[in-house]
Amino acid sequence: MLSSRHRKAASIALVAVALIGVRAASAAGVDLAGDQILVGEDAAAAACSSAQVQIDYDVAYVAALQGYGVSAARLSGLDERCQGYDVVVTLSGPGGAPLAEMTSVVAASEMDVVVPAETPVGADELTGVSVVLREAEV
Repeated sequence: MLSSRHRKAASIALVAVALIGVRAASAAGVDLAGDQILVGEDAAAAACSSAQVQIDYDVAYVAALQGYGVSAARLSGLDERCQGYDVVVTLSGPGGAPLAEMTSVVAASEMDVVVPAETPVGADELTGVSVVLREAEV
């Protein structure tokens, strides 16, 4: 049987591995050049899609998972011309399976897009991310 000390050490090691995995996923899919983001066909959309968007993650303990999960995607580098657009962030797991999709309106060059509590994403499950900017739905 594992002692409390061993369980704590194991959970810390798991979080470290999860964070490394999240950072690797971040590094693999974050540096989205403008030609990879399609937002619309007008001049404002073309100007918005020239921004490079960086993504990082907030990781916290999630009771529903009984472990650590991604609580938010932190976006930065959004061009001011993107304000008012919808941003759709999809977190994916093994095999590219979508784990959670969040939509928010761009209001600043840096913003958090919170993972809904009803669709928790385990930090150890996250393997990729996609970001789409689109004209806001009316």
